[in-house]
Amino acid sequence: MKRSLLLLLLPLLTLAQPIVVRWAYGPFGTPGDAAFIVEGDRIYQACGPFGSKGPCMYVLEEDAVFHAADAFGRRGYGAFVLEVDKLYRCSGTLCNKGAGVLVIERNKVFRGEGPFCNKTEGAFVIEGNMIFLAEGPFGMKGDAILMMDAEVPQLALLAILAGL
Repeated sequence: MKRSLLLLLLPLLTLAQPIVVRWAYGPFGTPGDAAFIVEGDRIYQACGPFGSKGPCMYVLEEDAVFHAADAFGRRGYGAFVLEVDKLYRCSGTLCNKGAGVLVIERNKVFRGEGPFCNKTEGAFVIEGNMIFLAEGPFGMKGDAILMMDAEVPQLALLAILAGL
Protein backbone atom coordinates (compact mmCIF):
# COMPACT_ATOMS: atom_id res chain seq x y z
CA MET A 1 0.00 0.00 0.00
CA LYS A 2 2.68 2.49 1.05
CA ARG A 3 4.91 1.50 -1.85
CA SER A 4 2.14 1.98 -4.43
CA LEU A 5 1.30 5.39 -2.95
CA LEU A 6 4.94 6.40 -3.20
CA LEU A 7 5.07 5.30 -6.84
CA LEU A 8 2.00 7.41 -7.60
CA LEU A 9 3.48 10.50 -5.94
CA LEU A 10 6.99 10.13 -7.38
CA PRO A 11 6.26 12.06 -10.62
CA LEU A 12 4.93 14.96 -8.56
CA LEU A 13 8.14 15.07 -6.52
CA THR A 14 10.33 15.26 -9.62
CA LEU A 15 8.60 18.29 -11.13
CA ALA A 16 10.80 21.35 -11.44
CA GLN A 17 10.56 23.59 -8.44
CA PRO A 18 10.03 27.24 -9.36
CA ILE A 19 12.88 29.61 -8.58
CA VAL A 20 11.89 33.17 -7.75
CA VAL A 21 14.18 35.99 -8.88
CA ARG A 22 13.50 39.19 -6.93
CA TRP A 23 14.42 42.81 -7.48
CA ALA A 24 17.12 44.00 -5.09
CA TYR A 25 18.00 47.54 -4.06
CA GLY A 26 21.05 49.40 -2.78
CA PRO A 27 24.62 48.28 -2.15
CA PHE A 28 23.54 45.54 0.28
CA GLY A 29 20.73 44.07 -1.82
CA THR A 30 17.58 44.86 0.11
CA PRO A 31 15.02 42.38 -1.28
CA GLY A 32 12.07 43.72 -3.25
CA ASP A 33 9.13 42.27 -5.15
CA ALA A 34 9.39 39.17 -7.29
CA ALA A 35 10.52 39.93 -10.85
CA PHE A 36 10.84 36.56 -12.63
CA ILE A 37 10.05 32.92 -12.03
CA VAL A 38 12.25 30.22 -13.56
CA GLU A 39 10.46 26.88 -13.74
CA GLY A 40 12.06 24.06 -15.69
CA ASP A 41 12.69 25.31 -19.22
CA ARG A 42 10.46 28.40 -18.95
CA ILE A 43 10.94 31.93 -17.62
CA TYR A 44 7.77 33.65 -16.44
CA GLN A 45 7.05 37.21 -15.44
CA ALA A 46 6.31 37.36 -11.72
CA CYS A 47 3.25 39.15 -10.41
CA GLY A 48 3.09 40.72 -6.96
CA PRO A 49 5.42 40.60 -3.98
CA PHE A 50 5.06 36.83 -3.46
CA GLY A 51 5.79 35.83 -7.04
CA SER A 52 2.58 34.56 -8.57
CA LYS A 53 3.36 33.12 -11.98
CA GLY A 54 2.40 35.50 -14.78
CA PRO A 55 2.74 35.06 -18.54
CA CYS A 56 5.64 33.08 -19.99
CA MET A 57 8.38 35.27 -21.47
CA TYR A 58 11.08 32.84 -22.66
CA VAL A 59 11.42 29.16 -23.52
CA LEU A 60 14.85 27.53 -23.02
CA GLU A 61 16.17 24.75 -25.27
CA GLU A 62 19.73 23.43 -24.84
CA ASP A 63 21.84 26.50 -25.69
CA ALA A 64 19.08 28.65 -27.24
CA VAL A 65 16.40 30.94 -25.80
CA PHE A 66 13.15 31.54 -27.65
CA HIS A 67 10.45 34.15 -27.08
CA ALA A 68 7.22 32.62 -25.87
CA ALA A 69 4.52 32.57 -28.56
CA ASP A 70 1.79 32.78 -25.92
CA ALA A 71 1.32 33.17 -22.17
CA PHE A 72 1.50 29.40 -21.65
CA GLY A 73 4.99 28.98 -23.10
CA ARG A 74 4.71 27.71 -26.65
CA ARG A 75 8.00 28.23 -28.46
CA GLY A 76 8.09 31.29 -30.71
CA TYR A 77 10.91 33.09 -32.53
CA GLY A 78 14.52 32.98 -31.37
CA ALA A 79 15.81 35.49 -28.83
CA PHE A 80 19.33 34.47 -27.75
CA VAL A 81 21.89 31.73 -28.36
CA LEU A 82 24.80 30.85 -26.04
CA GLU A 83 28.23 29.91 -27.41
CA VAL A 84 30.71 28.99 -24.68
CA ASP A 85 31.01 32.29 -22.77
CA LYS A 86 29.18 34.64 -25.17
CA LEU A 87 25.46 35.31 -25.57
CA TYR A 88 24.27 36.39 -29.02
CA ARG A 89 20.93 37.66 -30.27
CA CYS A 90 19.26 35.30 -32.68
CA SER A 91 16.32 35.52 -35.04
CA GLY A 92 13.79 33.30 -36.75
CA THR A 93 12.40 29.93 -35.75
CA LEU A 94 15.82 28.30 -36.15
CA CYS A 95 17.55 30.92 -33.97
CA ASN A 96 20.06 32.22 -36.52
CA LYS A 97 22.95 33.90 -34.68
CA GLY A 98 23.19 37.69 -34.83
CA ALA A 99 25.11 40.34 -32.88
CA GLY A 100 26.65 39.75 -29.47
CA VAL A 101 24.86 40.80 -26.29
CA LEU A 102 26.81 39.61 -23.23
CA VAL A 103 30.32 38.27 -22.52
CA ILE A 104 30.98 36.24 -19.34
CA GLU A 105 34.32 36.43 -17.49
CA ARG A 106 34.29 34.49 -14.23
CA ASN A 107 31.75 36.32 -12.02
CA LYS A 108 31.54 39.43 -14.25
CA VAL A 109 29.26 39.97 -17.23
CA PHE A 110 30.20 42.55 -19.86
CA ARG A 111 28.19 43.99 -22.74
CA GLY A 112 28.99 42.42 -26.09
CA GLU A 113 29.03 44.17 -29.44
CA GLY A 114 29.13 43.15 -33.08
CA PRO A 115 29.15 39.79 -34.84
CA PHE A 116 32.16 38.57 -32.82
CA CYS A 117 30.67 39.73 -29.49
CA ASN A 118 33.61 41.98 -28.59
CA LYS A 119 33.71 42.87 -24.89
CA THR A 120 32.81 46.49 -24.13
CA GLU A 121 31.79 47.92 -20.73
CA GLY A 122 30.78 46.13 -17.54
CA ALA A 123 27.15 45.17 -17.15
CA PHE A 124 26.70 42.91 -14.10
CA VAL A 125 28.65 41.30 -11.25
CA ILE A 126 27.39 37.96 -9.88
CA GLU A 127 28.16 37.23 -6.21
CA GLY A 128 26.45 34.17 -4.84
CA ASN A 129 22.71 34.71 -5.13
CA MET A 130 23.02 38.47 -5.80
CA ILE A 131 23.37 40.31 -9.11
CA PHE A 132 24.93 43.77 -8.99
CA LEU A 133 25.19 46.40 -11.69
CA ALA A 134 28.72 46.84 -13.02
CA GLU A 135 30.32 50.12 -13.98
CA GLY A 136 33.13 50.99 -16.37
CA PRO A 137 35.46 48.90 -18.51
CA PHE A 138 36.63 46.77 -15.56
CA GLY A 139 33.12 45.99 -14.27
CA MET A 140 33.36 47.56 -10.82
CA LYS A 141 30.50 46.48 -8.57
CA GLY A 142 27.66 48.97 -8.07
CA ASP A 143 24.22 48.62 -6.53
CA ALA A 144 22.31 45.33 -6.37
CA ILE A 145 19.64 44.72 -8.96
CA LEU A 146 18.46 41.09 -8.57
CA MET A 147 18.41 38.42 -5.86
CA MET A 148 17.79 34.71 -6.53
CA ASP A 149 16.12 32.31 -4.10
CA ALA A 150 18.12 29.35 -5.47
CA GLU A 151 20.66 28.63 -8.18
CA VAL A 152 19.33 29.62 -11.60
CA PRO A 153 20.66 27.81 -14.70
CA GLN A 154 23.25 29.92 -16.55
CA LEU A 155 21.24 30.21 -19.77
CA ALA A 156 18.12 31.36 -17.89
CA LEU A 157 20.11 33.91 -15.88
CA LEU A 158 21.78 35.31 -18.99
CA ALA A 159 18.42 35.59 -20.79
CA ILE A 160 17.02 37.57 -17.85
CA LEU A 161 20.08 39.83 -17.72
CA ALA A 162 20.05 40.39 -21.48
CA GLY A 163 16.43 41.50 -21.23
CA LEU A 164 17.21 44.16 -18.62
